[in-house]
Amino acid sequence: MARNGSSRFMSRRKKIGGVEIDMTSLLDILTILLAFLIHNFDATGALVNIPGGISLPNSKSKSMNTVGVSIQVSVDKIWVDDKEVLSSEAMPDKIYDQDGRRIVSLYNELIAVKERIKQTEKASPDAVKFSGIANLVLDKTLKYSYIRRIMFTCAEAGFKEYKFVVRQLEE
Repeated sequence: MARNGSSRFMSRRKKIGGVEIDMTSLLDILTILLAFLIHNFDATGALVNIPGGISLPNSKSKSMNTVGVSIQVSVDKIWVDDKEVLSSEAMPDKIYDQDGRRIVSLYNELIAVKERIKQTEKASPDAVKFSGIANLVLDKTLKYSYIRRIMFTCAEAGFKEYKFVVRQLEE
C-alpha cells in the first residue's frame, strides 16, 4: 500500500519554480493615484458636500471655509448639513413666515442644529463649541432677494457669521 507522500509518487510531481510578476505597471498606477490624491487633498478647509443642481460661482480667493453649519441652496431645494429641508416638488403652501422674510423649514432645522450643538457642548467639554458660522453653498443663478431671505433666516436662528463657499479658479 503506497501513500501519497511516498517516494514513488514524489518522482512524478513536477517541481514548480518561482513566478515572476512585472511590478512596473502596478507601480505606475500607484504613482498616478498618489499624485491625483495629493493634488486634490485639502487639509485647511471644512469639507462640504455639494449636491447636484448647484453651480458655484468662481473666485480667486485663497481663504477657506471654516467649521460651521453647511447650508446648500439650489434653485429648487435647500439642504442643511446634507439633510433636505425644502423642496419645490413638495413645497408647502406656507414657505415664509408672516413677514415674508424668514423661510420656516430652514429656520426650524437651524434651531434644531443649534440645540444639538449646545447639548453636545454641555455633555462634553472637548466638543466643538457653537460658532454661529453658516457656510453658504449657493447656486450662482439665485436672485439676491432669495439669498437675503436665507441670510435673514440664518441670523434669526443664531448663525450670524456667513462664509460663502465658491469654486476656486485654477491658476
